[in-house]
Amino acid sequence: MAPRLAPSKRFAAKTTSGPIPASLDTPCVLWPETALDRDGYGRFWVDGRYVTAHRWAFEQTRGPVPDGLDLDHLCSVRRCVAADHLDPVDHRTNVLRSTGPSAVNARRTRCVNGHDLTDPDVVHVSFPPSHPHGMRKCRACARDRSRSDREQQLAPVVALTTRPERTAA
Repeated sequence: MAPRLAPSKRFAAKTTSGPIPASLDTPCVLWPETALDRDGYGRFWVDGRYVTAHRWAFEQTRGPVPDGLDLDHLCSVRRCVAADHLDPVDHRTNVLRSTGPSAVNARRTRCVNGHDLTDPDVVHVSFPPSHPHGMRKCRACARDRSRSDREQQLAPVVALTTRPERTAA
């Protein structure tokens, strides 16, 4: 029976060097595409279970990830396992640094009708239970929507044509 390789040697054998992102000085260290989960993150078998490859790499070089923090890929490459490309941040910061819909909307400075969303007089922030950090809503657009709804309710009444009354025969 062949001797078992140490996890660090198995890990290193799976990685390949990738491109150097514009915002960083070191190249990405890429995990093989054949060993990714459905979200695109690397999976590594160690100690009888699968762990995320980037988290394992981070913990081996920089220590445990602090409780309550996520690892943010500074290079925006999910299969990258380079520990210096990972930054422990809170979940909200991780989401807002991404390119997902929440991040795109948070960076938006104008509503669909061109109103300035950076002016507090134009924006109403509501805090429904589904959005504990708040939702921005353009006051001018909300006013226009409400006005058009009211105008439909207050449409002029058309006189109904009356039929002659029936008489008993």
